[in-house]
Amino acid sequence: LVGFPIALFTATIGLELAHIGTHDAFYYRAAMIANIAGVVMGLVAAIPGAIDRWALPKQSRAKDLATQHALFNLLTIALYGVSATMLYLGWSNKMMVDGEWSLDARIPLAFDMIGFVSMVSAGMLGWTLVQTHHVGIKPANVRAHKPSREPELETNPLLVRSN
Repeated sequence: LVGFPIALFTATIGLELAHIGTHDAFYYRAAMIANIAGVVMGLVAAIPGAIDRWALPKQSRAKDLATQHALFNLLTIALYGVSATMLYLGWSNKMMVDGEWSLDARIPLAFDMIGFVSMVSAGMLGWTLVQTHHVGIKPANVRAHKPSREPELETNPLLVRSN
């Protein structure tokens, strides 16, 4: 699920840049739609992420990383949400000036750039959770499974394969 908001948020920035470069209303509207879809998909992706986080042992490094990961994701969604609102209001209140629509994507782009940095930070933490702590995955072969750095994660029912 996380691939959708990542792709949509990245597309939002590209489309905003295309609008700024061409002043074509198509790119503005496409950026707005991609942004709104990214926020919705980000909220959908948060559901299994929250379930995984709640299943982790309370006093573990993985739980701390999962909390940081969640906070960066919420910050990302909030920043893109503000941008989506600004793009939507700009589209709803657009006016014709000298034969062109007066649409400004510069301020939403600034929010999106900060959101992109937050998204990359969340992604790095998410990668660590999956690769180092094996959160959200079941090993294909339990015997070949490299033990976690935290023994309490080995007893996590989400991670242990039942025979």
